[in-house]
Amino acid sequence: MPVDAHRLSGVRSITGRLVEELLSRPGGQSRPLPIAVALGVRGAGKSALLEELRTRCEDIPHALVDFERRDWEQIQPRELLGHLAFDLGRQWRQFGRIAFPRLWLCMLVLSAPVELGDRRAALRKLRDLIAKNQPLERNRDAIVDVVKLVGGVTSGNSLPGWNEATELLLRGLSWYDRRRLMGKVKAMPTGHGNHQDFLIEIAKHAHGDDEDRAAVDAIICDAFLADLRRAYSGISGTRRTMNCLVLLDNAHTKGGQDFLRALAEARRHTPDEADPLVVIATSRTWNPDWSESWSMVTAHPGSDREIRRNPEHRTSGLDWPVPRLPAHVETDWIPGQPDNRWSPWYLLELGTLSSGDVVDVAAAHDVHPTSRLPRFLSRLTDGHPGAVREVLQTLAARYEPGNPNTLRESLYTKVTLDDGSDSTLLAQMCDYLLQDFSTASRQELVTASAAVDVEMLFHKEILDLRNPMGEGPLFKQLADQLWLRADPDDPSRYVLHPWLRRLLLRKLATRADDHPLSWEKVHTRCRDFYEKNGRVAAARYHDLALENVDAVVTHLCEPLSAPHAEFDVPTAEAWLAELDTITAAPNRLVENADPYTQVQQRVGEWEGELETTVAWLVVSLWLARDPLGDPGGTLNATIESGFHHLAQGRGRGSMLLHERAERYR
Repeated sequence: MPVDAHRLSGVRSITGRLVEELLSRPGGQSRPLPIAVALGVRGAGKSALLEELRTRCEDIPHALVDFERRDWEQIQPRELLGHLAFDLGRQWRQFGRIAFPRLWLCMLVLSAPVELGDRRAALRKLRDLIAKNQPLERNRDAIVDVVKLVGGVTSGNSLPGWNEATELLLRGLSWYDRRRLMGKVKAMPTGHGNHQDFLIEIAKHAHGDDEDRAAVDAIICDAFLADLRRAYSGISGTRRTMNCLVLLDNAHTKGGQDFLRALAEARRHTPDEADPLVVIATSRTWNPDWSESWSMVTAHPGSDREIRRNPEHRTSGLDWPVPRLPAHVETDWIPGQPDNRWSPWYLLELGTLSSGDVVDVAAAHDVHPTSRLPRFLSRLTDGHPGAVREVLQTLAARYEPGNPNTLRESLYTKVTLDDGSDSTLLAQMCDYLLQDFSTASRQELVTASAAVDVEMLFHKEILDLRNPMGEGPLFKQLADQLWLRADPDDPSRYVLHPWLRRLLLRKLATRADDHPLSWEKVHTRCRDFYEKNGRVAAARYHDLALENVDAVVTHLCEPLSAPHAEFDVPTAEAWLAELDTITAAPNRLVENADPYTQVQQRVGEWEGELETTVAWLVVSLWLARDPLGDPGGTLNATIESGFHHLAQGRGRGSMLLHERAERYR
């Protein structure tokens, strides 16, 4: 089928290699498969990925569930299994109709309003339920019609077929050790006894405590998987050449986590009986169940971690890996490798498009690959898929190649919202990303965005946070919702996702000067804190954010003007590292103003040639490193000239300055 290339940008390895590997049935046999979960922040493209998979797999048995629709956030696993069975049990052209007799019988029992204090009354209610065609949970279809359709029990006052159906159910669940079940479901019969009693006990404990309900969910999930295994066996299974597919969107909800837990538990009970079910889920928060063998980006492995690791879990030989990137799929799923190298989870992180991926997305809007627009989008959004597409839709029709400033003008243009208020595209996108946080937490995040990294969340006295790290949920929310990143230059430090921080900083810049935590006050506090603790470069970073250019120039001129000190290679490396740290400072410069004019206004007057050169270089770099500061690259010549000028007569370290200048040619 034709493929919309830009929709697959960044996830081709998932929609290609991974799905093909999971759906395949080597030798016509089922094999152990992990539950694949695509993780990502809001706007990372998780839902679009599942929609693409559904389109590409439209001819095989599949089902798509969105846990954030139809009030399904709290749906119970047993109810969800009924919905999945309805979808998978439709007539598929090659695969026919998959029957779920065991599952429907369990659902039948759970739907019965039985009086469990009186066994005879309970059995009578079960008979009446079948005879009167009372509806299944959620009133989907009549129970008897469903059971008839899939070949289960039949209706009638004499209850014909009941014994055969219960026998079928119990044979399907025969692998399940009832003595082991007794340890989870209190008073569950462990002997042969009456099969109807067994079913009534399922109904009884389905309304017990959390432990009982979880055990019953596992039993029903067992029935669901047993039906699938039966459907893919024998003569009828020979035409089912590919596994069936279940797509679970927004599985971070309680309903989603409960279902994934029940499915993983059911598979754990039958390690030697693989099933033909492929499950691909999405989540925008971390699930604690994954911590048994996977690591969050903020996790620090301790000495006892290997002891706590579940020995049944497999991560292809990797110790506590962080979620894999789409680029890893090709090597993670090489044909011929053992089928259980990932179990029970295979985690993937979405949310960062490469510069080439951004070019692909832009091409869908007739933007030429050599245009300045894709590069601008990549820098502005740090490859956030939703942001790339949203900004591109706004800019594609307005961008004028001869006037790069139209890139900024489009983003700063105010639009009137439905409530009559004015807003900009950037402000709307920030509100979208922050909708999972409370109003108080949003304000705290705006304040905390001033700091270089999230370390400031430790220091309540600086930012006046109500929920500082370690005392409240703010840091945990950021980690759970995947908004934290390890600093590329120092993996022990964590920073906010660059795109989220850029939007938060713009909100901080709009705070009034008399606000108790205005731009000026927050950056001053951060500057003083770093100065007190001897972190001079970080202090100058905040000085530059405060437009205190003098302090920055004075500091950076010291290694260049020190008497009898050679500007050797180590000195040059350290100087450039400090320059990079300082000039990464945020700004609140005038929107849509000419970049060169803004630099000229802030350089100041200097007597010495060295100080003048450093001042022009610092301010030009400061503005150019902001994607919105100089989208046209008009300051590149000034920066190149500044590096070359500083390199003259500086010793062996000058070569590094010349090399840096070449980046801006």
